[in-house]
Amino acid sequence: MNKRNLVTLGAGILCSTWSFAQDNATIKSLSIFKNGQSFVVKESSVNAADGTCKISKLPNALFGTYWFNGISVPINSVTSKMEDFIDKRERKANSFLELLHANKGMEITVNTTDNQVYKGVVEDFDLPEEINSKIQLQQLQLSNDYEGLYGFDRIFSTAAPVLLLKMNGKWVSIEPSTIKSIEFSQKPSRTTVANISVQKPIVTVHFDKSGKQDFRYMYLQTGVSWTPVYKMSLLSESEAELNLQAEVINNVEDIKNTNVDFVVGVPNFSQATDLATLLNYSKSSFSYSRNNNYRQYSNAVADEKMALAEVSMTAPIAGNISSSENEDLYFYSVKDMNLEKGAHAQFSLFSQKVKINHFYKCDLPVSPFSNYSLNAEDQEDAETTEDDSAPNPNAPLNVGHYIEVFNNGNMPFTSGPILLLQGKDENAISQDVLPFVAKGSHSSVYVTSSPDIVVTENEKIASIKRASKKIGSTSYALLTIKGTINIRNSKSKAASLNLNKPLTGKMLAASVKYNTSVNSRNNYSKIGNSNQTVTFHDSVAAGEKKTITYSYQIYVRE
Repeated sequence: MNKRNLVTLGAGILCSTWSFAQDNATIKSLSIFKNGQSFVVKESSVNAADGTCKISKLPNALFGTYWFNGISVPINSVTSKMEDFIDKRERKANSFLELLHANKGMEITVNTTDNQVYKGVVEDFDLPEEINSKIQLQQLQLSNDYEGLYGFDRIFSTAAPVLLLKMNGKWVSIEPSTIKSIEFSQKPSRTTVANISVQKPIVTVHFDKSGKQDFRYMYLQTGVSWTPVYKMSLLSESEAELNLQAEVINNVEDIKNTNVDFVVGVPNFSQATDLATLLNYSKSSFSYSRNNNYRQYSNAVADEKMALAEVSMTAPIAGNISSSENEDLYFYSVKDMNLEKGAHAQFSLFSQKVKINHFYKCDLPVSPFSNYSLNAEDQEDAETTEDDSAPNPNAPLNVGHYIEVFNNGNMPFTSGPILLLQGKDENAISQDVLPFVAKGSHSSVYVTSSPDIVVTENEKIASIKRASKKIGSTSYALLTIKGTINIRNSKSKAASLNLNKPLTGKMLAASVKYNTSVNSRNNYSKIGNSNQTVTFHDSVAAGEKKTITYSYQIYVRE
């Protein structure tokens, strides 16, 4: 079984005689996706005396992913049925009734509020926990994790009508609410055992032959998840150290000495939206969570067929961590991982040097001439006013500081939150999200707003060519627009700027390098105006003031 398979966590196996057998199942693999799902595979050896084996502690397996197959002999069928089941549970005694039940055979003295004293050895206790717990719990059709979920925190109800206690060979009837104190001849036990009677699905595996059998089962489940979290320490203007760790939540079962794969991907288990057919008798009987919050940072493929394929490449990272790639899937593998149920953990996945580049970005306002109508009195050299461009064309614009991150490693950078630090003391700068970065590619991380770089912009009409185009009865004039961008860099170092200008029309020229991208969905092809974004690229030295000019043409209604 290859390590790309995933594992069921803790299915308790019992033989067909209904006596508990030791759960000797071995986890073969566990793969955890970023959306809160995990795929598990487990192998077990059982003594199927009559050719069958029962499984009572069932997983939250999702539809279409719950599969069994025999290793020593074939499995001819797997069935399930709602059956009465006695589950023995231990808990700490937290009431007088539970203390009495936990200390059968001990000499005690019971004092009541009506000044009665009962002294002797607890020979028997005639308020069986099976009766009270069955009334409270059986109707709920609970699965294996029921305690605490419905508010039943005690084995016995404090409002029980009568307590029959056998002491000194006699049965004594005591109203529980009248017990004032209990004296023990020695330190009492605080652990009481309840035999909880519930009705739940029991899965039966039918083998072709009786005797000792080895078999494997697998499924997709919720309850174990991982989130990638980055830390990037800036070493210089062009280099940083990038660290990735997996933050793991385990709400399923103890993970012991298991090889675990953290999968970079967007799971495509499109039909696994409900419990598996073998388990789906009553949805309220199961405590599984379909939390979609994990999808925020999910960005790669997690396909079951691919997940079962052989790994084509493995690259060691450090210690018990390795990375691997197969087709569109990427895996960070941790060997011999241990994590208790209910625990959260962090696991370091890699640390590597990366090339970076600082740049600043400013989004310029939409041109005021995009929806302009020419009036008879309009003249050349007319400048925009506050009414032409809200809120103020001469107001300073927000300039953002970004860091471009280059990936020259053998694994993609999966999307996740990133903490930016600087200097030997690793002072915190900011936190944002690192988008998915493919191998050999790059992406940018927003750092913060930069008030030291001031950008203002203004536009005016440079020329008007009336009646340049007529469509139907509508006449259009051709305007040539001249724009001016003023930049002041008050920083102590040079700044590389990208200035994004959305405009409608045809770009003519600019005093700096630029590139355009056309939005074809909003293209005004009938009159020849193209809806586009122009990005100006420039560098401004420390303390320098610079002006960028550009011009474009636009047809407007007369």
